Amino acid sequence: RSSSSAGTSSGHPWTRSCPSPPASSRPSRRRPASRAPPPPRYSSCRSRSPRRARCPCSAGWRCSPRRPSSPSSSRSSPRSPLRGDRAGAGATAAVASTCVERALGHVLWVASRLPVASRKHELVRGLAERLLDENNVGARVAAVTRAALAGAFERTLRQLEASAGGEWGPPGMELAVRAVRSGVRWWRPTVAALEGNDAFGGPAAEKLAAELLWLGQKMAECGAAREAAVQFGAASRLGSRALVAEPTLQVALLRLAVFLFRHANSAEFEQEEGKAAVAEQRMEMLRSWLPLLCRGSNGTDAPVLSGRERAEMVTVLEELIEKLRWEQQEEALALWLHHFAACPDTDWPNLERCYTRWYAESRKLLA
Repeated sequence: RSSSSAGTSSGHPWTRSCPSPPASSRPSRRRPASRAPPPPRYSSCRSRSPRRARCPCSAGWRCSPRRPSSPSSSRSSPRSPLRGDRAGAGATAAVASTCVERALGHVLWVASRLPVASRKHELVRGLAERLLDENNVGARVAAVTRAALAGAFERTLRQLEASAGGEWGPPGMELAVRAVRSGVRWWRPTVAALEGNDAFGGPAAEKLAAELLWLGQKMAECGAAREAAVQFGAASRLGSRALVAEPTLQVALLRLAVFLFRHANSAEFEQEEGKAAVAEQRMEMLRSWLPLLCRGSNGTDAPVLSGRERAEMVTVLEELIEKLRWEQQEEALALWLHHFAACPDTDWPNLERCYTRWYAESRKLLA
């Protein structure tokens, strides 16, 4: 018994054993101790069972031995979103849409920055045209295209506003708006009101205005003309500064305003917002750009619009005003009257018929 107990006591240090007998009862002859088995490989403490012996890890309890891993199982195979779960596919699609939008935004930004005289301008513009034409492959790609175009339009519009400078247009413009909103009965614009205001323009500003027209046309092709009209209508400071711009810049802004006024009068403009919000957005468009139609340059060498286009634009303005609330109609018509009377060089747009119709309806309500 003593020899067996001695062999057991010299075994594995982390296994349970009975206490050794006293040293006096041990025989003098000692048998060689049995060779202890190699300690198992430990990975982590998975159980805290008190029946298991101590292990050298920090938790103090015996860990489960680590199973040898095969080379095939240790090699992690990539999960493809096309064959994997839906979460991976959605995350990959979101990353791809962001990359496509950024890449398209880079091309549009470079195209707006390059001057027309640069030999790389046509190359970058052609690249942008090709990318936009190839994006008509699905609803998700079309949404990315609309977002990229809307961002480019807003960025270009802010650049043109920054180049315009100033806080307001001519003093006569401010007096006219105050007269319309306060309801005063007398206001006389003078030529001196336009003096002392530095005109802005130049090739860079004309390039930005032409870029805005091109972006607006591309947004109309993909069904995002409403966003362009809303942003253009909110640029009231640019609209006031456009009255003192150079004639060539006024021509470019006049073309853009006519183009977006037509889309503001369309049924597509009424789809995404409520009736009150749509009326306010149309009113902002009239506040900002109706004065330019009345007092802006119609072309240096040749008229910007033909006779037919002018007649169509008058019809568009009349329909647009009739879709407003009654008080908004009064404000728009009073704004037109002040600026139309202040410019003796042109008789367009003539909204006299719309003014008399609104006055007759108001008189009926009074009676």
